[in-house]
Amino acid sequence: MSRRNVLRSGVVAGAAGAASTLGTASATVPRGGPARTGRPGSSGVKLRWLGVAGWELSFDGHRILVDPYLTRQPYTDSDGAADMKRKLQVNHRMIDWVLREHLTSAPEFILLTHGHWDHLADVPHLLDHPAWRDREINVLGTETHLHLLTAMGVPGTGREHRLVTVEGEEVLRHPLMPSDKPSRPDFTIEVVRSLHSQLGGYGFDPYGTLTAPPARPRTLGDLVEGGTLGYQVTVGDRLSVMFLSGSANFAARAVAGATPDVLVLGASGHAAVHDYFERAVAALGRPPVIVPSHHDDLVTALDDPTVHDTVNRRVVDRLQQVLGADGRVLDPRHLEPLEL
Repeated sequence: MSRRNVLRSGVVAGAAGAASTLGTASATVPRGGPARTGRPGSSGVKLRWLGVAGWELSFDGHRILVDPYLTRQPYTDSDGAADMKRKLQVNHRMIDWVLREHLTSAPEFILLTHGHWDHLADVPHLLDHPAWRDREINVLGTETHLHLLTAMGVPGTGREHRLVTVEGEEVLRHPLMPSDKPSRPDFTIEVVRSLHSQLGGYGFDPYGTLTAPPARPRTLGDLVEGGTLGYQVTVGDRLSVMFLSGSANFAARAVAGATPDVLVLGASGHAAVHDYFERAVAALGRPPVIVPSHHDDLVTALDDPTVHDTVNRRVVDRLQQVLGADGRVLDPRHLEPLEL
């Protein structure tokens, strides 16, 4: 049986003033799910990699996105060093193509892990896309992430989108608890505090937090980290998926006791993190399935036939070695759904 955790969160505050209508779970919410049985793909849950740290989780007509970033702009100078003075770009052609061919329905939730450009920069343009702008989409992130989105024009006049501030420990249910009688949710989203990757030199850039919307971001460096989050989505009694996908680090005590069926794990930028893969696998109870994340080159276009060649597939072998023979490490391909 999976371990459970008594709900400790209250009603979350929404940056757009409407978050209290989301509600929270009323009693207990699984920190993990029942052990999966049956053949692979029998859960009815699909996972689609959008490149970098972007993911779509879909099931029973529901869709959740994590860090949807599709533009994949260059970010280095002529010497190959990261250049945070580069102006932000938007690849509207790519966004149109992905929404037409792959993300054919609007999500109910967008979950932000942190505020860097390769996680947050496309979110305002996705929310304002003609295919999505009149749908109600809940965007979860820290105060800093939502201040950045506000500075970039979200939600905008007449939009239905809702910005929801979270910090970690919130456990949200969907749909809302009906007023007439209790019911089980279709799914829950548990927010967990996390940590950003620690690179050579023990740091990362751009970092910082915000307590109010800044001037409109113009450069890569204007999109600061603003705290890092993870998320666990639990689909009824079928499957739990933990997204520690946005960076290659984690807060071990924040996820202690979680036993997800599937772990989506950030795989790049952990040069300064001691025993990262080993500690993550152990802390989460040796998940039956692990999917690496954030391990491509960030820039090759999603419709380029060579985009899959930019993936560091050595991390698949390394994770399989750490996990051992009792679990599976999947090797995702861009935009191709995985049956969980």
